[in-house]
Amino acid sequence: MKSLFERVRDFNDDIFRNIVSLRESQDLFDDLVDEQGVTQYAIAVEAHVKEGLPLGMVERGFHYTTAVESPFTKEPFLLSRYGNGTFGVWYGALDLMTTIHETIFHLVKEESKIEGLSGVLIRERAVYLVRARALLIDLVGKEKQYPELVSDNYALTQQIAERLHSEHPGLLVPSARSSGINLVAFTPKILSDPRLTCYLTYTYDYQKKSVLVERTPGEIILEHAFH
Repeated sequence: MKSLFERVRDFNDDIFRNIVSLRESQDLFDDLVDEQGVTQYAIAVEAHVKEGLPLGMVERGFHYTTAVESPFTKEPFLLSRYGNGTFGVWYGALDLMTTIHETIFHLVKEESKIEGLSGVLIRERAVYLVRARALLIDLVGKEKQYPELVSDNYALTQQIAERLHSEHPGLLVPSARSSGINLVAFTPKILSDPRLTCYLTYTYDYQKKSVLVERTPGEIILEHAFH
């Protein structure tokens, strides 16, 4: 396995981060209050509470919390290709289409576990550009020698992450769902400047096991069927 880690890359570029979101914002207090004008009071209370938060927590803003921090603060227990559930792992891709292929695969995988569903499922997502700056271990191309890097058996990749996550900030890895490249970050310190770049709508047909991806309504950028 030693040959896996022989190549590093000084990385400084934007990465695409594709996450569940909504195209239109909603009133977060709408389900809590039902009297006209009460929402304004709730917002005022929220602002007052924020005054006591540590310096910098609010200034980093919603985009940073949503696009960068979430896997490290809310989801470190999730199992994934490079995560064994004991530490946070952040995933992004060097191009938009790779994020789409990765996310539709996992959407179909999860929905296929539920029997008896019919019709279509609609999921809205947001794509951010996030700056990544770090010296990363580069595993791209290593899948020829180590096919487990792109297999559905995560034993090797989780073993790699267990060994490296406390010593190295992240990895560049081959995508298992396309010919693209993913970035795996083990710390939010290498990620900054999240910018919302677009919204996507995924429409999954349960019977056909096919996904249609739109950037704007009617603007189809991908149609993919799973067999």
